[in-house]
Amino acid sequence: MKKNFSFVQCAAVILTCTALISTGIALYLNQLTGALSKETLLALKEFAAQDAKHIEMQVAEDLDLLSSIAIAIAHSSDNTEDSMYPLLKAERNHNHFKNMEFATIGGTAQLDNGQFLDISQEPHFQRALQGTPNISKRVPDLLDGENILVEAAPILRGDNTLGVLLATRSTADFGKMLSMQSFDGAGYSLLVDSNGDKVVESFHKNAVSGLYNIFDMPDDPDHQLRHQVLQDFKHRKSGIVKYKSAKQGTLYISYQPLHVNDWYLIAVVPEKHIVKVTQALVTMLPILGLFIALAAFLLGAYMCYAWPALRRNWDSPDF
Repeated sequence: MKKNFSFVQCAAVILTCTALISTGIALYLNQLTGALSKETLLALKEFAAQDAKHIEMQVAEDLDLLSSIAIAIAHSSDNTEDSMYPLLKAERNHNHFKNMEFATIGGTAQLDNGQFLDISQEPHFQRALQGTPNISKRVPDLLDGENILVEAAPILRGDNTLGVLLATRSTADFGKMLSMQSFDGAGYSLLVDSNGDKVVESFHKNAVSGLYNIFDMPDDPDHQLRHQVLQDFKHRKSGIVKYKSAKQGTLYISYQPLHVNDWYLIAVVPEKHIVKVTQALVTMLPILGLFIALAAFLLGAYMCYAWPALRRNWDSPDF
């Protein structure tokens, strides 16, 4: 004797299928959310690498330019100090340097205001004197106190060093290059050295100002961030860490080494904006899944309702 499905049994089968579909959608949604989060963090790392590349290119262009000017000075028939200053003034205005100076091999440099300065012990001067164009750490400008970076290139004639050519840029000039516009403008970048001391700070509204070292944040008394990344800094590794700030909430911090001195590019984005990007991409998926499950349930319910009539038609065909 054939056994017919009751309405309750039919509904149970439909509910089970609906539950399986919903579970599958939820699992897929969770997997997709994780994948999108990884992609978003990868995008953050790419933005850090891109800003780092901009800084590297600007420094390289400046040092190439200084080296070219230094070659021109070395091979000039009149390369006295008095003849150099009109040239340096013209080059400074043309290339938007803050200042340009010539330093003797003894380390005496003359500033625009006529003041003489002894830079013989400065690392950037010593490296240039040894034949290597380079850029300094962040130092205060003696003229106005503004934070600057000093670029230096040797003036060589054959094997003889005639002096060192110097050019300065405000750290604010480099700050303009750190134009991270991701995550609805919530992300920002800054430059630090391997100790965490700021080289170029960010003027972003979310950046913590007034700190010389990024590891001295007032809401991190236990130096949690220092312990997380300082070892990577020493080994010139890149990475992303998750840091809980008492004032700004959870932050994602990406760090990328530069091929300039011991500099690091730091990119910071609040977690809520990482989540926001991910949620924006998956919001419609659970809604779509709900509609599919609801449609399947309604279709199954209709079939259960119409089942007796369908069975009668199949058992007693009208022909």
